Amino acid sequence: MQSWSEHMVTMQKHLRHQTMAEKQVFLGVRLATRTLGSRFSSLVFRQPGNIEHARLLPLIERISEAVSLPGFEGRPATAPEMEWLMRRSVGLGMPAPRDLSPLVSAIWGTDDLHSFSDRVQYDTDLLGRTVRLTSRGDSDPVERHVAVLTVGRVEEIEAPDPGHEPWLSHTDRLPFPVEWSAHMDVLTGVDARRSIQKKLLVVRDMQRHFNEHELDEPLALDRQARHAREVEDQMTRGVDVAAARVHGWFRVAVTGRTEDECLERARKIKTSYRSRRVTIEHPKGQYRLLREFIPGEPVSSTAYRRRLPALYVAAGVPTASNRVGDRRGPYIGFTAGASRQAVMFDTHYATEVRETSGLVPVVGGLGAGKSVLIGLVTYEAVRRGIPSVILDPSGPLSRLTELPELREHSEHLDLTTAASGTLNPFEVVAPPVRQAFSDDKAFAEAEVLAAQDRKLLAMDVIRMLLPASVDAMPSTSLVISDAVRATRGTAETSLWHVVQLLEQHQDPHARVVANYLRDMAELPLARLFFPSTEQTSARRLGARLTVLTMPGLSLPPRSVPRDHWSTTEQLSVPLLHLASWYAARAVYGRTMQSRKLVALDETHFLGEWSAGRALFTRLGRDSRKWNTCVLAASQNPSDVLGMDVANFMSAAFVGRIEDEDNARDGLRMLRVPTGVGYERVLASLSQQRGDESSREFVMRDVDGNVDRVRIDLSANPGLLDVLNTTARPAADDDGLVA
Repeated sequence: MQSWSEHMVTMQKHLRHQTMAEKQVFLGVRLATRTLGSRFSSLVFRQPGNIEHARLLPLIERISEAVSLPGFEGRPATAPEMEWLMRRSVGLGMPAPRDLSPLVSAIWGTDDLHSFSDRVQYDTDLLGRTVRLTSRGDSDPVERHVAVLTVGRVEEIEAPDPGHEPWLSHTDRLPFPVEWSAHMDVLTGVDARRSIQKKLLVVRDMQRHFNEHELDEPLALDRQARHAREVEDQMTRGVDVAAARVHGWFRVAVTGRTEDECLERARKIKTSYRSRRVTIEHPKGQYRLLREFIPGEPVSSTAYRRRLPALYVAAGVPTASNRVGDRRGPYIGFTAGASRQAVMFDTHYATEVRETSGLVPVVGGLGAGKSVLIGLVTYEAVRRGIPSVILDPSGPLSRLTELPELREHSEHLDLTTAASGTLNPFEVVAPPVRQAFSDDKAFAEAEVLAAQDRKLLAMDVIRMLLPASVDAMPSTSLVISDAVRATRGTAETSLWHVVQLLEQHQDPHARVVANYLRDMAELPLARLFFPSTEQTSARRLGARLTVLTMPGLSLPPRSVPRDHWSTTEQLSVPLLHLASWYAARAVYGRTMQSRKLVALDETHFLGEWSAGRALFTRLGRDSRKWNTCVLAASQNPSDVLGMDVANFMSAAFVGRIEDEDNARDGLRMLRVPTGVGYERVLASLSQQRGDESSREFVMRDVDGNVDRVRIDLSANPGLLDVLNTTARPAADDDGLVA
């Protein structure tokens, strides 16, 4: 059995084989060309003049405002960030700079700029294919070889293209780091039209030449002419984004410990982009090309200038982040691309840091891996000391309580064999704790709300126990409402009190309802709703991990009408309903500030009744102020979206979904555009690869980042053994990735 410290060391060793690098994007804007007077003033006073600064200030404010808008979400770089960028640009491929300047002052003089270049030595051979960099710091010298590639011919790019990553962010998927540098001139439609006017005239002159000789023009020329007319129309009448053009140079730098490794990585980049119909060239003049990566350095060669629509550059999504997760929680897996980016998930990052809801839906079809993911997240939470409650009707997650490291702090509660009255609807609603409220008025309001929840829950449970034909009668809801209202929703009440009040009701139909309830109370499972004594006490969930199960529970199929439910199926719905409220006692039975976790399975039955929707909405709304992570598992995303909790979802995990309509709901849960082909991505998750049965999800984290994540339990095979529900012999289970 591993202690917590040993468990942390094991995870750290496991993460050594995965990248933790974080993508940084810097945008530099050339504001204007300096006037002769400004240059002379700078030479005399050794700093820019106030007049020049005042002239540039409005431009800076406009650019800062534009870059801060959604899509860029940029901000002005600080002096330490600029120092980091300079040192990183001069020493490409070197370890990330750590020993930044200790001075508080953000001013760097021209005489101090040698500090950036003195630490790195460049060596290159004549017509060499790489540049050798050697660090000259206080530690041992570090040597790297750098090759600079450039983007060549580019075919027409679709935007968006669900089948591929954005072409500029394509290198994020490679298993080695890649640096980009782009020098671009953005031209408006009018300016770009002037620059290509000559080429448009050439095409028209060639067409005129063929017409004069009464010859059919080649089809290629006709295509060029048609394309030229479309381009001209875009530049003349199109909106700003469609009309704008970008003229620029796109460089790619790749590094290696040896020249052979560097060249091999360069070859992989060129090969990977061939499938994207983008040509990557390896030009001469590597030293000057490498200098282009330093901010402020000019373009070394005008070769390979690309003239692209601004939409093409935007479709490359250069600002896309390769980060998903919160970087502070336990490790749960890695991104499913080639770059295996480590993914962390902190159950309370949303509530404690981002101050938003803690509701996290986990959806996916059968075999999508929902139980494995919920079990992994709960396991890590319990190891961190967070009290957790799992409602797992089928029961496989109860094996978590058998793990040696959790056994002393866990409890498995089988609700089908629990004491009589355990799920009394008047007691499963936790009474408010006085210490959780600032004054008596707020506490009194909470008591009133709890009483209303008890009455609403009791009415729903009674209706669930009745046949559909009796429940559909108009007088049924009236007599039930009268009887439940008379109880005042106190925690000391039970369903037997409601039965007695129904028998005393003046309406004869109330007697019919009471007789049905007495008949249902004779069934074995109904004893959970009807206590055998006058006074019962709901069991407090005091263990660090409590797993509530209901083995043998037969839930009715969603396609079968209620009229055709069997008696067992009719009892299973209120049983699951009350068990969810019972699990919620873990939230409202503790202080507001303490961390808590609740995991609910089969949540789609909650949405079919008002008390279930109220519980789900309340958990989503209260999860922030009660510091609770709520994991809600369901097979269809519409089950969660239909309960009006879309605003309360902080993160989401969507597994394999093959049905197109459900896939669209899954994309809405991820806040990803629908109808452009992303539905196929959800259908391709968790595909079989030989003997390895992987489980993949598309994850949207608290910060809105979305990526494909593979759940990884290879560092903890014992946990995988208890969570694995694959229907095959254990001897054949070779994979360690869940």
